[in-house]
Amino acid sequence: MTSRDLPDGLGPAVDDWAADLDRTTRSGKGMRSALFDAVYTHAGGRDESVRAAACQALELLHEAFLVHDDVADGDDHRRGRPNLQGRTTTRGTEQGLSREAAAHVGMVGGLLGGDLLLVAAMGEFARLPVPGPVLHRAMAEVERAVVASIAGEYADVHGAAHGEPTTQEHALAIGAAKTAAYSVTLPMVLGVVLAGGPEEMIPPLRETGRHLGTAYQVVDDVLGVFGDPAVTGKSNEGDLVRRAPTVLLAFASTTDLWPRVDVALGGTDAGRADTDGARPDPAAARALLAECGARDHALGIAEDLVTAARAALDSPAVPHELRSALDPHLATALERTR
Repeated sequence: MTSRDLPDGLGPAVDDWAADLDRTTRSGKGMRSALFDAVYTHAGGRDESVRAAACQALELLHEAFLVHDDVADGDDHRRGRPNLQGRTTTRGTEQGLSREAAAHVGMVGGLLGGDLLLVAAMGEFARLPVPGPVLHRAMAEVERAVVASIAGEYADVHGAAHGEPTTQEHALAIGAAKTAAYSVTLPMVLGVVLAGGPEEMIPPLRETGRHLGTAYQVVDDVLGVFGDPAVTGKSNEGDLVRRAPTVLLAFASTTDLWPRVDVALGGTDAGRADTDGARPDPAAARALLAECGARDHALGIAEDLVTAARAALDSPAVPHELRSALDPHLATALERTR
């Protein structure tokens, strides 16, 4: 779908890139479409064509943001295998490009691949087979979520680049913006909008989505440091090396062990990894984060967020059947291993 309109005659490099894009966008968890489906069905939605198109658009949007996130973080693997950026970089190296040139082509390949997926997602949203006023409302929700996610991603990269420890409130705000807005809130709100469900269902679902999506991000941050790469499919050093502004580091910065954590992360005063200062030691930083209680604290925050999500969902405006259908998603937020 994303490559069907690519112009002819651009050469095998574009064909290879499009094929790599296709290979890296086929194995997501399907959480967003599952959330949409649950709400759409219980809000009275019955149109299979609307359901299928919305689910497809939501998953494309997710894949677009994953590709862009990997570019922003400099990651070359996702789901235990080379991502689009990694594949494109490797192909360039195999074709004789210098390491620097191949890395640049890989970065651009990831950036433009994410753009292509984003355009495809927005096209799917724009073609949803619903009346004009409903489509207008739906697109406003999509735009709201996309803007939040992009701003949140920038805040994340900016915070990591400056290296100073953030506050817990700021870390949670980043998670709510870059993850919760499009991953959880948007699917559930769209489910009501596209089904023509009661307007009063939307506020509690919006609040549930913000809390639940932020909990997902906090757990993701924990897995990004303490997870097993063989299970998570991604490095457990990247967030530490780039000093990602997470709840883990926010909490650690308030403890007596922070000076040692700071040194293990490369040291903001001693110098960063790209200077003559200390080099990051992710293993030492990981051990210190566990010792100071950052891991347990972050998991406790995630539990509190899920509790808040349950409280928001326990609203008279939300049908009991829908609460039951969404309950497994709240439970699995804390049980994730990848």
